[in-house]
Amino acid sequence: MKDYKTFVRAYHQFRKSVDLEKRGILPELSRLVWYILMGIPPVPADEYSVPDSQEIAIDQRIAILKAIFVEINRDQSEDFIDKGLNVYDTAGKLAKKLLREEMAEELAQFLDNYLKSHPYTDNDDLL
Repeated sequence: MKDYKTFVRAYHQFRKSVDLEKRGILPELSRLVWYILMGIPPVPADEYSVPDSQEIAIDQRIAILKAIFVEINRDQSEDFIDKGLNVYDTAGKLAKKLLREEMAEELAQFLDNYLKSHPYTDNDDLL
């Protein structure tokens, strides 16, 4: 990652918005996929102007979310941590698949409608 300082800054900004006291909760896959596609949390790749910038952004989002998940749940069992990390990996793969398919227009429409009906998103839903 060429701009690691910007990435670390994005990690810290998102971390500040999360309730670090919420522990022992696995992320919900479908909700996680939609938040990732909506651009939450913001990451440096959102500003890239290269063909695969959306996929790079998904990877960056997943990295931030996984790091915070592990940090919050460090006292949980290794099995619990592994399950959570697998949910994040699966969400990243699904989000990329949705971007690759011929669904870009439908996806944009869905996300616009979702944001209109759910104006406030709670970052704790991602962890």
